[in-house]
Amino acid sequence: MTKGFKLINGVYFGRPRSGSTTECATLQSAMEKTRFHPGEMIIYGLLILLLTTGTYRRNGVWNSGLELWTDCVNKSPNKDRPHNNLGDVYFNQGKVQEATDHFQLALRINPNNAEAHHNLGTVFLNQGKFHDAANRFKEALRINPNHAKAHNNLGNVYFNQGKVQEATTQYKEALRINPNFAAAYNNLGNVFANQGRFQEAADHFQVALRINPNNAEAHNNLGSALANQGKFQDAANRFKEALRINPNYAEAHNNLGNAYVMTGNRSLAMKEYEILKTMDPALANALYQKIK
Repeated sequence: MTKGFKLINGVYFGRPRSGSTTECATLQSAMEKTRFHPGEMIIYGLLILLLTTGTYRRNGVWNSGLELWTDCVNKSPNKDRPHNNLGDVYFNQGKVQEATDHFQLALRINPNNAEAHHNLGTVFLNQGKFHDAANRFKEALRINPNHAKAHNNLGNVYFNQGKVQEATTQYKEALRINPNFAAAYNNLGNVFANQGRFQEAADHFQVALRINPNNAEAHNNLGSALANQGKFQDAANRFKEALRINPNYAEAHNNLGNAYVMTGNRSLAMKEYEILKTMDPALANALYQKIK
């Protein structure tokens, strides 16, 4: 692999499902299946109005995911789903300990909550606790063998442990369950890239991008695969696209700087170095050594 071009594996996290429209949707479904007399319709119309008003009031409380699920946890402290979803919000805010606490609470309430096992495993994966992460993903899969995200992230554990064949099996299983899983295509592409099979890697990154054109990691990884085939201008375009989507993507700045070095454009490479200095000093220093 050409030195300096960084590949990124995609970790997928479980997303909460909002229940804010449940009451009205359920009542509407019941009404569609039942004939009512005019007087009954008036009563049900008033009930819908009351429920809708309640929903608007709740929207005043639930103006963010954090407030929504905090409110749910306070009102239903012994239900697993609100704790799991509040943990998800905390995780995405970078509050890892709070996220961990709520995932563990969800699992104490319901040890068979596959999503909470998966989400706790994702915390461990991001912390580099691969053994703990694998155990959680395996438990999620014991409960729900068709949990595509758990297969994908178990593959990421194996990939980070150097167990390439096991990782490949998990990524392919994730894609069998969900053929439109962009992250799994991205990750399988990384397997091929690390084996030096850059065209096959590029093919998988391109599929990931057809599914999700705004996947910055897949743009970055496709750029790396192209650079490793000597296609530095095409690679630079992919790195730029990754940075359009995520301007704070340090690896893409590094890769774009390397592409400029390879095409002899050191002035533009220095611009990437200047940007990278505040993001990742170690990457910036490595890039500077190539520019000199």
